[in-house]
Amino acid sequence: MSHTVIRRTEMVGASLNLGGQPLDLTEYSTTGLMALAVGPRGFGKTNAGLLMAEQLSEQGWVSILIDPEGELESIYGAAVADADALRQRLTLRDVPIVVVSAKDALDFIPYGQVILDVADELRKPLFVCIDEGQLFSAARKRADGVGEACDIIAQFAERGRKRALDLFVTALRYTGTLHRTMFSNSNLKLVGAQEDPTAWSALAPMFRSSGIEFKDLNALGPGEFVLFSRRGIEKTKMPMAEGLKKVAPKAKTVKRILPATFSQWDRAMREIPTERLEALTDPVVSLLGAVAGLVPQQMLAGARALGDEMEARA
Repeated sequence: MSHTVIRRTEMVGASLNLGGQPLDLTEYSTTGLMALAVGPRGFGKTNAGLLMAEQLSEQGWVSILIDPEGELESIYGAAVADADALRQRLTLRDVPIVVVSAKDALDFIPYGQVILDVADELRKPLFVCIDEGQLFSAARKRADGVGEACDIIAQFAERGRKRALDLFVTALRYTGTLHRTMFSNSNLKLVGAQEDPTAWSALAPMFRSSGIEFKDLNALGPGEFVLFSRRGIEKTKMPMAEGLKKVAPKAKTVKRILPATFSQWDRAMREIPTERLEALTDPVVSLLGAVAGLVPQQMLAGARALGDEMEARA
């Protein structure tokens, strides 16, 4: 069966509201959408995917949520029973958001193949949201189904444009967690809070000439991301997906701050085990201070508090 080259006309006039100025998807009509969110757990990557799924579903897409932890059924309805049931839902397009329960790569494979088949046959807009992407893709292909699952997701990323198949994947780190295909094909990136200074070496090239440093990423709170899109780089505060609003506990966001005065450092030092304090040699302190962007006054106050605490424990 022959097909003409698909034109992503559904993207013309479509948009995403990710917390800043609405993102015009017309700019992605020739490439499709390959979105990637990077950051530690608990900082809003899943919410970002759900938010995109909800908004795209309202604009003609059918969104497929790959749920490895069984949390999304309580929000968007029961997961499909099996791959055949998924095929039926995607063919009929009678449900805007479809949940797929897949705890690992082996679970994912039959569902992933159905998504590819339906996308190839119908070529109507689909959005696939894969949470905890490292369960289904890896930097190096492995056994236990990861290799085959990785190949399927790579096809989502590489062949999605002509099949009206758009993709969102979450990752813990920018490198080392997903297969390189994800990073090389991504055209919408969300970089969340970074707590590990060693991760900066992989991220730094992305931020060259932007003025953004590790300390700026370290200071990001839940739901805050640096967004890389066709229009450039911007910081955004992601609104909560409607589905999550129904189940999320009400809590005040606590903004992380670094100690600045002697008393603040003193309180912080008391909670740190002695062996960790002993590891804070002058070179280590200088390196950590530089990475965190501490001013000389903060460094001096911290050094005094560290010295006093070590003397008190001697």
